[in-house]
Amino acid sequence: MSINHIPQEKLATFHAMNQSAIGIDVHSNLIVGVYQSSRFNSTRASIDGDTWNGDSTKKGLEDFAKWCKERKPEVLLMESTGVYWQSLYESLENVGFSNKDIVVVNARDVKNRRGNKTDLSDAIHLAEIARNGDYRASFVPKKEVRQLRCLWRSYHTLKNTRKRLLNVLHKQLCQVGCRASSVFSDIRGKIATQVIELLIGGKSGDELKEAIASVIKHSRGRLKATPDMVYEALRADMDSKVWYSIRQHLEHIKFIDKQLEAAFANLTIQSAPYEKTIQLLQTIPGIKYLTALGIVCELGDDLSAFKSVRKFSKWIGHAPGNNESAGKRYSGRTTPGNKYLKILLVECAAGIGLMKKGFLHEIHQRFKERIGTKRANVALAHKLCRIIYSILKNRTPYQERYKPILKEHRLGKAIKAVDGLRNVGLSCDDIEVTDTETGNSTIIYGANKYRRKLMKKS
Repeated sequence: MSINHIPQEKLATFHAMNQSAIGIDVHSNLIVGVYQSSRFNSTRASIDGDTWNGDSTKKGLEDFAKWCKERKPEVLLMESTGVYWQSLYESLENVGFSNKDIVVVNARDVKNRRGNKTDLSDAIHLAEIARNGDYRASFVPKKEVRQLRCLWRSYHTLKNTRKRLLNVLHKQLCQVGCRASSVFSDIRGKIATQVIELLIGGKSGDELKEAIASVIKHSRGRLKATPDMVYEALRADMDSKVWYSIRQHLEHIKFIDKQLEAAFANLTIQSAPYEKTIQLLQTIPGIKYLTALGIVCELGDDLSAFKSVRKFSKWIGHAPGNNESAGKRYSGRTTPGNKYLKILLVECAAGIGLMKKGFLHEIHQRFKERIGTKRANVALAHKLCRIIYSILKNRTPYQERYKPILKEHRLGKAIKAVDGLRNVGLSCDDIEVTDTETGNSTIIYGANKYRRKLMKKS
């Protein structure tokens, strides 16, 4: 570890926003920090600075935090490189720095110029950006929410691992000639699990057929296939060496199921202080307990860091992007953001699309008829972002306000269809459209009415 003094002096071309700042370049086993300070209201910028070059062990983090505290900077700036910044962030919080003092930025926004990249030059570059105020701070929730976020992402990873193992299991069952997916909608459902375990246990012939019939008889499921159909689908090559791998995967999936139960129970206990927020989010149609739990673990209940709903949606990654040059607008694809929340809200939107009624369902259906199912899911996810922001800001539950959005949309399509017939030289009489609920009627003027209007004018 070494501390060097690096005085600099040059002409002041602007007034910095912060008189003093520390730029921090964080790595897995190295921390480089640069402290810079200047005097305001001067024609020359006299910059005094110190550098810190040390390890990122527990003691190294504590010593660096004390070094930062002694210099009393107005702002500390670091890149969000992986997970290395998190332990340093907590060390700086422990010595008295607040969330307003510590700024975490995305690395792509503060990238140093090519050919001038060293650890020290990166730290100097970050310190200059911090003094100038030319940065866009990332959203960093409080410590308790950051820990919940870590638990939730671990749970999410376990679920994805289970899905991946199920896909491998399905392929290997097909490889030995077992077509379980043709009679079971889920090969890890209760009935399917019992039947496959009977098969792995070595039963075959009439003994297997009787065992399958007994399992189906005592189950409460809605299996459509008969015992004979299940038996024929499960007849496989029992001498194959692949059965060893199938047994290993089944044991692995059982172990992950136990881990998922334990992880979910722990998440439920740890998120108890946010139970009211979870209940508020569940008032939104299509958002159940697990989804609301994931939103709270990623966000917490304080959105004061987001000045507008637009910035909130952009942080999640569901705001339309801007790509315009020379007056021409190019792709408006969504911005990159929090991938966990992004996936979660798209899944909720897809679920709302499968509902049969409701205001949000009609919005999804209108988007679906205009731009297709997948884009409709993303568009409705953006709508959910706006609703979530309003609920968490105002602390009020969601209230369903029905508007005939789908009726108006389809009536407009009918009017355009009649106009389209007229444009290609086809005749169409006036059409009367009646609302079965209210009894109100609307007349769509066809080609004959249009012709009569032209005759009157002539």
